[in-house]
Amino acid sequence: MHAVFPSVARLLFGFRVHGVENIPSKGPVVLASNHISNIDPFFLGAACPRQIHWMAKSELWKSRILGAVVERLGAFPVRRGEADRRSVRAGLEILRNEAVLGIFPEGHRQQSGRLGQPAPGVGLFSSRSGVVTIPVAVTGTNRIVSDGRFRFARVNVTFGPPINVDVPGAKQSERNRVISQRIMQALATLLGQEWHLLEEGE
Repeated sequence: MHAVFPSVARLLFGFRVHGVENIPSKGPVVLASNHISNIDPFFLGAACPRQIHWMAKSELWKSRILGAVVERLGAFPVRRGEADRRSVRAGLEILRNEAVLGIFPEGHRQQSGRLGQPAPGVGLFSSRSGVVTIPVAVTGTNRIVSDGRFRFARVNVTFGPPINVDVPGAKQSERNRVISQRIMQALATLLGQEWHLLEEGE
């Protein structure tokens, strides 16, 4: 993938990558990206100089072939909409091994391109000691296949500066909430969007 896909993507989609210097060359990293298309992981993986281990929806494994492909690309399944302790342990193990964990904080695609709300517990991985959290903005992938039509849309991936995850004196649940909010605000900045955390009832 790293040998072939970036060149093909540049040729077909004008693929451009920005901010690679923000990614640490070693150590545990959380890459937190917006999510606008099922093909986001391919472009994000091509953009990152280190292999990304993605938390991917478990539905992909319903197809043995597709499940095998995404697994070879470094992904592991997570059951959406429920507390999946196995996937949490897998994510924490990746960070303990000082590798790169890729997450989509919104939990599902926002095909309009507008940011949604973070899923519960997003800040859990970033709150671990020594973990560097990098926001990543991807644009254009939602236009490649739209309304049943294929387009050669321009795709950009931008890695932002590390997010401050220090929340002194806060309990773990509050720390997770604050970190999740900071991640979404950093993504909004990279995308040039306005965003705010919806309170209960909004």
